[in-house]
Amino acid sequence: MFMLFNTYSFILCFLIPVVLFYRFVPDAFRVWYLILVSVLFYAQWDRWHLFVLGGSVVVNYLFAYFIYVRGLMGGRILKRGMLFLLIGFDVGLLGYFKYSGFLNLSEGDVVLPLAISFFTFQQIAYVVDIYRGRIVLESFQRYLFFVMFFPQLVAGPIVHYSYVMKQVPKAFASGSSFVRKLSLESGGFDAGVMLFSMGLFSKVVLADSLIEQSYRSWSDIFAYSFMIYFDFSGYANMAVGLALMFGIVLPFNFDSPYRARNLMEFWRRWHITLSDFLKEHIYIPLGGNRFGQNRQVLALMSTMIVAGVWHGAGWNFLLWGVMHGVGLVVLHLFDVKVPKILGIVFTFLYVSLLWVLFFSGSIDEALIIYKGLFEFDGFGARGYDVVWLLGCAVVVWVMPNSMQIIDTKKSDFGMKSWYAYVGAILFFVSLKFMAESPSISFVYFNF
Repeated sequence: MFMLFNTYSFILCFLIPVVLFYRFVPDAFRVWYLILVSVLFYAQWDRWHLFVLGGSVVVNYLFAYFIYVRGLMGGRILKRGMLFLLIGFDVGLLGYFKYSGFLNLSEGDVVLPLAISFFTFQQIAYVVDIYRGRIVLESFQRYLFFVMFFPQLVAGPIVHYSYVMKQVPKAFASGSSFVRKLSLESGGFDAGVMLFSMGLFSKVVLADSLIEQSYRSWSDIFAYSFMIYFDFSGYANMAVGLALMFGIVLPFNFDSPYRARNLMEFWRRWHITLSDFLKEHIYIPLGGNRFGQNRQVLALMSTMIVAGVWHGAGWNFLLWGVMHGVGLVVLHLFDVKVPKILGIVFTFLYVSLLWVLFFSGSIDEALIIYKGLFEFDGFGARGYDVVWLLGCAVVVWVMPNSMQIIDTKKSDFGMKSWYAYVGAILFFVSLKFMAESPSISFVYFNF
């Protein structure tokens, strides 16, 4: 459990020493330092799986090198063949660890390497960018940093190489803008601490308090909806906050998705970088909206099926993706327009009902839950549940989100003087909750 952001061991034994010692690392070695601590961070999960990650990194970089060289020499056919071969390797590696048990291709349980879904997609995006000539091949050190940087390694955001590495100069020099941003006195560091505190509070105080042994009634389903919302928003804020502590601005990955007026807007707000990846690498290559409705329906359904099976190996995840695809197809074909409030309510209800497929162990289990929801007993709720759920609803639909509080496009990150007091309160309340209950993994750590 060491690698979980919401543990005393991570905060006290890893994060604080890493940040404090960082100030004394010579400029020329700071990238290597962050690579080293990222390797140590990942190795705490499973040292053998570090070889899986390392092997994947080496193979992808070598293929990127040959694709880049062939691109310079004009070998289009070989270049394309190498791209497809590499994507086949990446998808095959992911498929073996994630789906071999589901497809009965291996004996016994295959342990899923931490973050394999995320570092696989991130590396595919990198090689595709090399293939398309969007970026030039740089040193292995810089590529290793891009993949391994620990704040975003485990559960995203899935970022493009150019987005991150343009913030990391090839040669460090005293007084460079990057080095100044890395000082503990910078506004970026303060914003990072604030975001980390917000994320920690969201996870350990809000999300973990909503975890139930089973979700059967409507109040339970709404509790799960809020739980996964606060769980993922908590991780997303903590990841961006951690990166800011080291001067790296990662894209926000979560933008109040339950405020979406329709399912299309929901997917633009929920796991933003995954949605962007699926759009760029599956939806658009399949034709998108450029070749008529039939082709668009095929592209939408294919994209959401991939989204479903990416989240988990099971028919319930496949059906979850299919039903999201059906909802998106209906919106595109019929151009459904409803008043804003009604749209928000309907979208929340639709997404909440589909979460049943997401957390159920099978489709049969999900059907039993659906049956119970529409029976008389399904509408029962304890008084405490109602009060707590109403409080969560206020946070979700009324309170400003992290993107509204911290603006990474501003030089001072929109920091106000009183933010430090709010951040301190959130942090210490979270520490108290952590002391009274065991640490619970983030939902997206399972993917």
